[in-house]
Amino acid sequence: MARKKYQEIAEHLELLILSGRVKPGDRLPAERQLMEQFNAGRSSVREALFALQRQGLLTSRPGAVPRVSLPSAEVIFEELSGVVRHYLSRPEGLRDLQDARALFEIGLARRAASIATDADISALSAALEANRSAGDLDTFAETDVAFHLAIARISGNTVFESLNKALAGWLRDQRMRSAAAGATFSDVVVQHQAIFDAIVARDPEAAAEAMEDHLEEVARLYWQAVLS
Repeated sequence: MARKKYQEIAEHLELLILSGRVKPGDRLPAERQLMEQFNAGRSSVREALFALQRQGLLTSRPGAVPRVSLPSAEVIFEELSGVVRHYLSRPEGLRDLQDARALFEIGLARRAASIATDADISALSAALEANRSAGDLDTFAETDVAFHLAIARISGNTVFESLNKALAGWLRDQRMRSAAAGATFSDVVVQHQAIFDAIVARDPEAAAEAMEDHLEEVARLYWQAVLS
């Protein structure tokens, strides 16, 4: 099947970017120049630029010439959001993602207990205290996410951090549903405290176990709410 014109333009520009011939921060030629260069209509050029923007290779603002950028892990996972939402529309898809999230976060907790610095512990303590002090469900959910993100940041790996953010976004509904099934703020804080204490004690296995217990309880209450 012949490639569409916008695909030809996007592939050519992508090659220029990935080969280093144009660098992050460089401007691309104006739309008119690209139209002349590729003998293409405005809609094909714009579709090509949009495709590159979705890949994280371009940044663009209204009225401004697009600039080259480097794709970040966060952009990559954001690009998956539509696919994941469709996947989560099926119960088996949600269960699979819950399972994947548990394995991932258990590993993050284990690593955090192995490598956390004093500064990491201080940041995690602040996140825990913010979660403990939350006075309403929205704030509690927000600080819950922040606590888990603080654990991911201890890894020092931007892919882990971005994946943690993505998973939290994809599974955010769980917090509201589990609260409806009877999960109290104090119950969750006690579980977070156990994770924190294990990380502070530099006990990887205890941290992993505490995280596993926490996520199993979240999943149990979620399905209780959904199926009741």
